[in-house]
Order: sequence, then C-alpha cells, then structure tokens
Amino acid sequence: VWTAKMDVPADGVNSKISKAIMGLTSAKSPKKPKPTPKKILPPMVQKDSGATAHEAAWVDGRWNQTDLGQFLACSLDLPNGPVAKGLSIRVGASNEAAVVYDTATMNFRAAWTGPFLKFDPARYGVITHPKVAGDIQVLGSTVANSPVGYISRAVISNMTLLAYNVNGSAFQEMPWFEQGLFTRSFQFAEIILPVDLNIAEIANGTKITQSTVDGISITSFTNNGKISFATVMGLPAAGVVEKENHLVLRLPSQKNGGRLKLFFSSGTKEEFVRVVKQSTLAPDFMSFDPSGEHWPSLVTKGEVAPDTDSYVVDTIAVPYDNPYKALMFLTGLDFFDNGDAAICTLHGDIWIVSGIDDALQNVHWKRFATGLFQPLGLKIVKNKIYVLGRDQITRLLDLNKNGEADYYENYYNKIITSLAPHDFVTSLETDAQKNLYYVDPSGLHKISGPKRDGETIATGWRNPNGMSISTDGVITVAPQEGEWTPSSAICEVKPGGWYGFGGPRVTPDRPLGYDQPLCWLPRVLDNSTGSQTWVTSDRWGPYQKQLLSFSFGRCSMMMVLRDVIDGQAQGAVVPMKPHFLSGAMRGAFRKQDGQLYVVGTLGWSTSATKEGSFQRVRYTGKKVYSPISFHVRRDGIELGFTQPLDKETTEDPGSYGIEQWNYLYAATYGSKEYSVSSPGTVGHDPVEIQSAKLQPDGHTVFLGIAGLQPVMQMQVKYNVNAADGKPLRGEIYNTINRLPAK
Repeated sequence: VWTAKMDVPADGVNSKISKAIMGLTSAKSPKKPKPTPKKILPPMVQKDSGATAHEAAWVDGRWNQTDLGQFLACSLDLPNGPVAKGLSIRVGASNEAAVVYDTATMNFRAAWTGPFLKFDPARYGVITHPKVAGDIQVLGSTVANSPVGYISRAVISNMTLLAYNVNGSAFQEMPWFEQGLFTRSFQFAEIILPVDLNIAEIANGTKITQSTVDGISITSFTNNGKISFATVMGLPAAGVVEKENHLVLRLPSQKNGGRLKLFFSSGTKEEFVRVVKQSTLAPDFMSFDPSGEHWPSLVTKGEVAPDTDSYVVDTIAVPYDNPYKALMFLTGLDFFDNGDAAICTLHGDIWIVSGIDDALQNVHWKRFATGLFQPLGLKIVKNKIYVLGRDQITRLLDLNKNGEADYYENYYNKIITSLAPHDFVTSLETDAQKNLYYVDPSGLHKISGPKRDGETIATGWRNPNGMSISTDGVITVAPQEGEWTPSSAICEVKPGGWYGFGGPRVTPDRPLGYDQPLCWLPRVLDNSTGSQTWVTSDRWGPYQKQLLSFSFGRCSMMMVLRDVIDGQAQGAVVPMKPHFLSGAMRGAFRKQDGQLYVVGTLGWSTSATKEGSFQRVRYTGKKVYSPISFHVRRDGIELGFTQPLDKETTEDPGSYGIEQWNYLYAATYGSKEYSVSSPGTVGHDPVEIQSAKLQPDGHTVFLGIAGLQPVMQMQVKYNVNAADGKPLRGEIYNTINRLPAK
C-alpha cells in the first residue's frame, strides 16, 4: 500500500515497489522471464526547446497596445475579491470608462474611469490576470443574484447589450457612462417574480441614507472608500434599498413590459442630481442601428513549397503587422462549407480567412470577433462558429451580415473557470452526432442534447492541451509531462477512466493506480503535446483513417499507429518530416483540396520561430515510404510499411535496433528513463532481435523477440530498403501495455 505523499527515491528503488510504479505488472499480462541484457545503455539526450525555452524570451507587453474591441472576457482581480468569469466592457462615447460583470451570477462587480485593462508582459500576458488600468469608482456585489442565467452579449455600434434571465424573467441590459455617471439601462417583457439585482457593497458599519433633491430620490452609501449615490428612473415601483450590507435594485412583479435606468457614481450630490435631471431613458434596444464594420480585410501572400518530397509544407502568410496591433498566436481552426477558415487566437480574436487556393497569393484575413477568454478550440457546426474559452463555449453570429460577429451567444457556461494560471480549457471537438467535447484539468467533458447537458467522461490528465474524436467514436487526450505524469502521452479514453494526475487510484481493474495511455512520448520526441487529428481525406496519400498527433514543443507532427489487444489500446508513434513555424496546436482537413491545415502558437516552452502560424501540409503524389502499422505479438512485433520491402535487407536482424525503458510514476516533475532489467538504474536496455521475417504481403516485417513483456517505452530503429531500392531509415517509439494470450 502506498499513497500520493510517498517519497520514492529516483535511484535504488525497491524492486517490488518500482515494478508497480513503473507499469511492469498487469493482472492480464502473461509473465515471462526477462532476457538478460548485455549492458545498460545511456538514456537519450534531452533536447533544449530552442529559442523560446527560457522565461526571459516569453516577456512581451505588446498586448497592451492592441485594439481590444468593446469588451474582454477574462478573470479579474478586484479589491473585494477576484471574478473568475469576468466580462469587462468599455463604456462612454469615447470609451472613457469601463465596467465588469460576473457572467456566472450576472453580478455587476466594478466600475472605473480612465484606461481599460493592463496586461502583465510575462508569458505574453496570458499567465496572470489582467488588472484594472483606471481608477475604480464603485465596487459591485460578490453575493449571487436570484437564480440567474446568462444568455448573450451583442455589439450595437460602440455599445454592448447583455441578455440574461432572473427568476424566470428575461432582461436586457446596457451599461453606459454619461457626464461622469455610470448607468445601467434595463428592458424587460414582464417580471414574473420579484427581483433583487445587486448594485454594490456597502462599507461595514455604514448605513445608507435616503434623500430627495429636486424631486430626485437619492440613495447615498459608502463604497470603496468613497461616498456614492444611486437612483432609478422609469419604473415608479422600483427602488434602491439596502439588503444584507448590499445595495440592491428591487423590482416588483410586472405583467407589462417596461424600461428603467439606474444611475450610480461617486462625486458630489449636486453634480449627480444635475446629470440625472438632464438624462432620459434609453430608447428601445431594438431601435438601435446595427453595428457597423470595425475591421476591414487584410491581404497576405503565402509561400508554396516546391514538390521535393511526398509531403511538403506551404505557408499561408499571417498578418502579424496589422492596424489593430492584434497578436496572432493561433490556437484553433475549422472550415466552413465554402472552404473559408475560421481561426481563433490565444488573446481572444476570431479571424475569417478566405481566398485559400493552390497559389496562396491573395489570401484575405477578416477580424470577425474580439474579446473572448483565451480561446484554445474552435469548431464550425452547420456553418456557425463555436469557440471554446476558459469561461464558456460561445456561438458567434453575424446578424447584420457585415462580416463581423455582433451576437455572442452563451452556448454553454458550466465550464469550471479556475483562477490558477495553467488551468487552460482546450481543444473543442465534435462527434458524429455533433455533440461537443472539450478537455481541461478536471477531465474530458461532453455537451449533448437540446438542453446542452454536460457530462464528464474521464479524468486524471495534467494540463491536457489536445484531444480528438474519430468518426467511429475513438477519443484521445494528450496530457503534459509533469507531476504524476512521467512523460507526455497520448491516451485512448474509456468512460470512467483515471489517467494518473494527482496520484494512484488502485482498483482490481486498475492495478497500477492509473489507466495506461495508448503511448508514452519521450521528451526528445515531444516535450509538450498539442491536439490529435484523424485523417479523413482520401487525397492525402496512404494515411486515410490514421491518427496524427501534433507537438507544440517540437513544432512537429507524428503518425500514431494503434494496436488493440483484448480491449486494451497501445501503439507507436512515427516521427514525420513536416516542421512548423510555431508550436503545432490544432489541425483540420479541408474538403475542397483534401489537404491538412495546421495552426500554431507561442506561449510556453517551444522551438517556435513565429508567434503564430497557419500552414498546409500538402501531399504531392510522390511515393510515401513510411511505417503504416504496428502490432504486438506474443513473441515479437510486426511493423508494416507503405511500400513493398526488399527481402534481403528486411530479413537481416542487423537492420534493426531496439531499446526499451520505463518511467517513474511519482509526484516529482517528470521522470528519468529507467532500465527495465535493473529498476532504479537510469538507462535503456538493448533488446535482442532473434529474427526478422518478411510477411507474405511483402509490406510487413515480423521481428522475433524472446521474453517480450509490457514496457512503457520502446524505440525501434530500422534501416532497410524498399523493393524499388529506396532506403527506408527511421525509428518508431511504442508502448506495450499487453501481450496477446496466443
């Protein structure tokens, strides 16, 4: 028996304990004597991640110069406590003030004058919460309103309209700033049950006072160290009252629709009264003109690679230098039916990219939406854009058809928004029934049905940055190396699975304390994973229905070869040649040309040379020379290739080299590479290849290995010739979780 707090030494580990921790035992795996290796080989050299591997390279304050649009969804620290699902909104004719709401409760949380938000330059501004850049005038409430549901936000000119329901009644609200006063204009069809809307906190021990000046009923209160005032117009039965150390707007039941306007601010009572008397109710919200165009299209010229190999990488030029100083850290993409792409960025934008063709010389980039909360996933369903943020899944609509989103619908906001810096929400995907999936540190989640019900499928991943779903329902998730995650991995998900992050959970069906991944990934190959993508195109060479995995850290991609024995998935990864300008995040196939498109970004440790990239991995039609299948047999492994093999070189055991090792599953960050034959000793074991036999299909070689056993990591190097004389050299990295019974 051991616990998550158990200290396990890196070297000289007790053999019995280390076998259990390292994954060498399995209730369903046959036991065989281990071959005695001739020697223990040194582990692979751990590569540095390149130019951006150090914190100093991640300091970049350019986000402070960006034209953010009218709002930004983000967590925000306030004097009376943080707001996780914050929506900060610019208000005033010249954007001279701002307010923030909590979209989890629809509480108004703060109002300030002056600059909007300030971003910390560390890690490009995404690792710490933005800060209020101006002078806070009023602090709102931290106590939840009556039962509330946030519906949407819309852009009308330079104003933002919020929609939500409280106690079953539908409200629309528009915050604003006029002549030094903050206002909240409301519109409703009816009020079914009485409603109290929180306005502000009242300083401890300070009672509110009521007075009437020039016919205006004024509530005075102390808030944020300042004397503030509030009043309401338009609904005689409404009032501003005290409730449990809070100031609330009390609205009685109302059968008929109506409008009202709440005023509040600090300053002098005389100035407050003067502005209120000059003000009028806001017009019916439906009478406002639709939002005009804010973001004219930009044109770039890409670069098409020469057809020098079977797969080449074309580059679609990204408008890094744009009039809005928007940062182009690209984190997700999908395609409309017409072949245009929608792309999200780490700093909250959505871009529509059109003009994608063979030449890439006239590609148009249109900024479609702004202000989303660190979106790391995007899907298009029925030609509508769904964006995954840390706060919610947002469906974007362009109601007035001007090429820009003016309606941001809250499609699903039960996402757990953590205040921790690394708890990102990533990789929006759909299954064949168009249910939505995403993954975050709390697990893999599914949203289904007309009620948008949420369900957690499996848990136990550290900082997962990617996932995939095949057309027949196979789901993968890729966690990142770290605590309780000895190396990055690709996991094939089973319902109810526990994949180890946080410590072991031993059960009769889970003797190791975690469900085994499809394949571990050595750091030398992938130090930080991206998403996976299934090959759905029949115009992309011989890889149809295969699984691709992207490496954010190495800016690369690999083929994943699956092998399933008695329901247990295992597999191998094959490094592929394409290398990207940024850390590869998401990929998608475009039906118009059948080719793979990949977006990438900076943000963490990576060998990227650009802040973001949009590239096409194009099949040229040339012969492909590559492994295409991997299967474990009881006494060896089978490795299949895309081309027929030369019998002489293929059947020479000297054409191959195999090493194997295990990792230490423990609370420490990552793991060294440990000998299988001598647990606790750092190093690799060489594996003797007794025979190599070309199979009747001419494409597959069987490598005979005595004493084959489950192992966390194996490297198989090959150096053979194809039947046409072409050299085939490379390596695969595989995991063996189970051997077949026969």
